[in-house]
Amino acid sequence: MKVLLINPPLTQSRKSQKRCLVPLGLAYIAAVLENNGFPVKILDCVVEGYDVEEKFDEKRITYGLTDAQIRVRIEQYEPDIVGVSCLMSMGSHNAHRMCKIVKEVNPNIETVMGGPHPAAMVDETLHDANVDRVVVGEGEISMLEIVSGRATGKVISSPPMNLENLPMPARHLLPMEKYLKINMPTSTYAPSNRVTQIETSRGCSFNCCFCATKNFWGKWREHPPGKVLDEVRFLINRYQVKELDIIDPNFAFNREHLVEILNGLVGLGLKWANPGGIWVGGLDEEILDLMRQSGCYQLSLAVESATPSILHQVIRKPIKLEKVKPLVKYCHKIGIDTHAFFVTGFPEESIEDIKRNYEFAKGCGFRSATFNVITPLPGSDIYKKYPQTDYAGVEPRNVNIHHSELSDQELERLVSGFNKRFNRSLLWRNPRRFFSKYGGNLVRRRKVFFGRQ
Repeated sequence: MKVLLINPPLTQSRKSQKRCLVPLGLAYIAAVLENNGFPVKILDCVVEGYDVEEKFDEKRITYGLTDAQIRVRIEQYEPDIVGVSCLMSMGSHNAHRMCKIVKEVNPNIETVMGGPHPAAMVDETLHDANVDRVVVGEGEISMLEIVSGRATGKVISSPPMNLENLPMPARHLLPMEKYLKINMPTSTYAPSNRVTQIETSRGCSFNCCFCATKNFWGKWREHPPGKVLDEVRFLINRYQVKELDIIDPNFAFNREHLVEILNGLVGLGLKWANPGGIWVGGLDEEILDLMRQSGCYQLSLAVESATPSILHQVIRKPIKLEKVKPLVKYCHKIGIDTHAFFVTGFPEESIEDIKRNYEFAKGCGFRSATFNVITPLPGSDIYKKYPQTDYAGVEPRNVNIHHSELSDQELERLVSGFNKRFNRSLLWRNPRRFFSKYGGNLVRRRKVFFGRQ
């Protein structure tokens, strides 16, 4: 039973930087299948066709292998089962197109789609005749059940895994040197030239209204620190990695787990960042000191809102705003750069609330910040209140929820202005830090578009 796992091409704004990330989810699934004796390959259309771009519409492009190239790969391998990843709703059309191509090659090939979007939109996904099954939740055990012939029905799910039993991702099935050469990781500020992704935990025990993580991954669970550190040393020895993107949704949630990993990183000579946003409540001076010693060069603080009522009653983020400024100040004192994340445009926000986010970021002294428009992602609680049908438009640059005091265009211009003005201001606030922060971006041969993360 031969299995092909596909990471589809990506569609995004023309103005966004083209990321190229290791598809760790597929690599974990592949490792489990290999350990159980099944032949498997991974086709990452993004890294294989990174320089291939096609116009999607006036504002967006799709990059990755062409349909013809993907078809050839499928024909050459002749898989029995094809699993297609669909991480983001705005890219769901690409995932469905992969299934269509598979069925055109051979209608007898079984197609399986997994990821946060199909897991949240099961019936809609299965309405596509080219999709045979949908995996809900983590894919490792579910795909093994499907490939082993033990799965029944069109919707396959399994309880959250004990990560202690999970093998190391099958990176040997990926063109790792291509990722490292392209060097466009999650963190746009990465100073190193050999950066890769790693996860030390999964899930989140918080309940933020805009996030689908808890509903897809479940509550926070850890990879054993010893296994994480073994993987880090493997990445150093096998691929000469110089920097880690730690992609955990909540890296600072469990202090004991965090400290053990940080202590293990000390002395390895790596740099690292947690660019997806770190929980303010998990930070203090002792942790920050250890982070700096272990190689941390930047933290992205997930502040979300500077208005307490929005933060706690609408977003439901458990942080104390009064902690933020002292943490930022201490980070700068010990040599850790800072970035902030804000989510704005909620119908419950006034114009003053929206503008307060900018002033708060400025007053705290953040070196850079990302101001996103609230995005109702399928699988999130806010999606239930504001469902969408144009998934390609569900991204943090676009207004998808109308505001009572601002037109859609006014809100988009306001938030776009925040991003440009705040991030450009570092040039005169601290010229040396500006060029230090954005230098890696320039070296990677990509135009710096201020205000995007």
